[in-house]
Amino acid sequence: MTSTDGGGSALRWLLLSTAVAGFLGYVIQVAAPRLLDGSSYVSFSVTWSTVYLGVAAMSGVQQEVARAARPSRDHKPNTVLRSFTLSAIAVVIVVALGVAAWLTATTLPLPFVALGTVLSIAFVGYLVNAVLSGALYGLQLWRGVALITALDAVLRIIFLAVAFALGADPLWLGLGIAFPFGLSFALAWLVLRRGVVGRFALDVGFAKLSRNVLSTVGAAACSGVMISGLPLLIGATSATIPASAVGALLMAINLTRAPIVVPVVAMQSYLISAVFRDRDSVAPRRLFGLLGVAITVMAALSATAYFVGPWLVALISAGSFDIDAHVIAIVVFSAGLVALMCVTGPALVARGGHLANVVGWSLAAALTVACLVLPVDFTVRTLLALTAPAIAGLAAHVIALLGAARRTRPPAPDGMPC
Repeated sequence: MTSTDGGGSALRWLLLSTAVAGFLGYVIQVAAPRLLDGSSYVSFSVTWSTVYLGVAAMSGVQQEVARAARPSRDHKPNTVLRSFTLSAIAVVIVVALGVAAWLTATTLPLPFVALGTVLSIAFVGYLVNAVLSGALYGLQLWRGVALITALDAVLRIIFLAVAFALGADPLWLGLGIAFPFGLSFALAWLVLRRGVVGRFALDVGFAKLSRNVLSTVGAAACSGVMISGLPLLIGATSATIPASAVGALLMAINLTRAPIVVPVVAMQSYLISAVFRDRDSVAPRRLFGLLGVAITVMAALSATAYFVGPWLVALISAGSFDIDAHVIAIVVFSAGLVALMCVTGPALVARGGHLANVVGWSLAAALTVACLVLPVDFTVRTLLALTAPAIAGLAAHVIALLGAARRTRPPAPDGMPC
């Protein structure tokens, strides 16, 4: 469990664990509305969404630890990471209690102490998981990463299956969502501890690590707004729109973004530690070539969605929703744009371009919200919110990567033009 694997083996382990976690998550999402009554399902859905928006933001911790952790055995166990983790735990508990206070006052009929406990357990549990996973990525211990990813998903479906079967109330459902984060960390730590403690060093101190994490968490939070938080934003800005129109578009987004974007999101720390870290910057010609290939693939997927997407939406919804072919084609293409940002972002972080990464994501997230409140047709503004912000954010990332390539270009020989 503590040995590194080659690139192909690493990808197999990571993709397999991501597929398992994704599949089990879909099973939960399909089962919940069938097994819960209306009020319990609303509480469950809001709690789930809140927890996973926090998870999306804290994935930035994993990304920076993955970048900073380097194999090293000639030192004592890393106290910088320990001090950072303890400080971060205090911060996320405060955030959890603040979010719980807001939700209990506005949305959920749960006591503040109960919801605060659920969110604190979830956020602290994911934080320590993210720190451990980041160290494993830095050490390129891929089986360890896969173990944590799959173990968390398996434990969650077991806990929730029991809660569903017993007709548990919203508090216990919330604990079923939250508790597996910490439990999976504890079980994985028993197996992985000897391969991690004293085996790595960070290339930054406490202060620099904290600043970098603030940047990656900010970028990850913005990406969460554009991915997991997008249905929430669309629903919140479409109160006067017929439910059939909103539902059809949300279904198209959920059906297409998950298989295109989520796997790339899950692979960001791998891209940082195994693909981009300690590599020369990407030459402009190669960068544009890769973008051209990606856009060609996206266009092919969009064309496929144009012909089969409306039929698929009608089939899955049992005729409740219908959608225009050109709309679902644009939705698919926009998902590809966000996936590309999930590649260019790690490329920047791996080279220390934390500011450029967060600027691109912040720009995209702000434009998403701005587009959704435009006083134009619902479908037009939603499609604009899906595409224009991602184009702007991707452009910001590409410009930053080109700038890094120019700065690292080796000097030309004497007498030769650059």
